[in-house]
Amino acid sequence: MPRPSSDGRPLQAYEVVFWHVLDQMAQERLLPGDILFETTLGAELDLSRTPVRNALARLVAEGVLESPPGKRGYRVPDLSPGDMREVFQMREILESKAAFLAAEEARKEDVDSLRALNEKERLFSREERKHDYYDINVAFHFAIVRIAANRYLERAFRPVFWRSQLYVNYLAEFHPLTAEEEARTRGQNTPDEHGRLVEAIARRDPLGAAAAARDHLAATRAYRISLVTERAEVIFRGRSH
Repeated sequence: MPRPSSDGRPLQAYEVVFWHVLDQMAQERLLPGDILFETTLGAELDLSRTPVRNALARLVAEGVLESPPGKRGYRVPDLSPGDMREVFQMREILESKAAFLAAEEARKEDVDSLRALNEKERLFSREERKHDYYDINVAFHFAIVRIAANRYLERAFRPVFWRSQLYVNYLAEFHPLTAEEEARTRGQNTPDEHGRLVEAIARRDPLGAAAAARDHLAATRAYRISLVTERAEVIFRGRSH
């Protein structure tokens, strides 16, 4: 669910809760092992129980939260290096196929939309508007899957993507890489990697698009793994240990 502010429509109540929880994770106000309660969230956001319950159920379905059987509340899942490797491996599989299909299915307006998102990424990267940069990145990945026009792939993609965002949020703040970070990740540059993917789709090169998506996800995973030792004490142990 890309943030609705990126497409101009107002947030629905359950979306307010959805993004509030993700933002709390990004700011490390919620850590693995923390428990969320409907009543607390409802009071905090001045919302009734129904949209809060719907949003929390959606977050569970997307793999962002857990609902432990026989216990009250919703729990932020424990994270681990092994889980991170697996979820990014699955993203590589799903998004490379989505890119392949998008190169076959994309219309001119789809390519124009992807190019516009990529240009926004570059702008926000230069201006260090990290919140906008994150939102546009999310919108870009969902756009590729939408253009692929396979509803089963999209259903499989959603929980894998949102689970991976736990690692994106927790393992270093999501932002354009500094020169030092680029050196550590062999020069990873997300807007440039996205640009190569868009151009492969534009020239209707399914194999090139799949390779561009796969390379981008592999570089992203390598960057997150490089941060494990620095952040493990806080993230992989959480507050529940």
